[in-house]
Parts: sequence; structure tokens; C-alpha cells
Amino acid sequence: MLNKFSAHCTKFQNIRCNNVTIKAMVADTDETRQRGLAGVADLPDDYGMLFDFGQEQPTTFWMKGCKQDLSVAFITKHGVIVDIQEMSLRNPTTLHYSPVPVRYALETNPGFFTRHNIAPGDKISF
Repeated sequence: MLNKFSAHCTKFQNIRCNNVTIKAMVADTDETRQRGLAGVADLPDDYGMLFDFGQEQPTTFWMKGCKQDLSVAFITKHGVIVDIQEMSLRNPTTLHYSPVPVRYALETNPGFFTRHNIAPGDKISF
């Protein structure tokens, strides 16, 4: 799987939440964060992209260049999910804001968090 996504990211990290493991590509540079999952059309269900901003800050996401709908969880430096939003290709320029400054954001397939009973207030671990 690494080769399939190597154009997007070469770092991977397993993330756990509520006994669910997500294999996350790590976007921790300006280049990888800007590219995000643009162009990925077939993200496996247990994969995602973890955006690491290095410090807590307000952040905004949109769907420009994306090939599939996505879900995004906004996560504090302590690993607490503060919000989950669904992002749709029907509105690629809609902005999705973190409700508070966050260190991380985790993009997954649409509905992933709902399917796995992951909600705001839950904590992720690395």
C-alpha cells in the first residue's frame, strides 16, 4: 500500500480510537498538508491522512482536487476529537473550519467515524 500513496506521503502511523486502528499517511510538511488527499479516488476503508500542524492553530479544509467525499476530525494536541465534519464533492469550495485551534486533523472515508462509533470527546492514541 505504501507505493500506491507514495506520491502523497511517505510517512505512515497507526492511530487508534475506540479499538479501531487507522493506517494514517502523515502530512507534516507544508507540501504534504497542501496536497492532502487530492487525487486519491480509492482510499481503503482503514486508511486516512493525519495532518500534523506542529502546534495548535485554527485550521480550514476544503475539497479542491479531491476525487471522493471525505470525513474530517479535528483533534487537540492532547488527542481529543473536538469536531467531526463531512465534506462533499458537491460543494468542493465549502470551507470546513476547526471550532477551536487544533494540532491535528484526520481525514478518512465519508462516514468512517459514524460507522465506528467515534465522536467528539473521544481520544486518539498514536
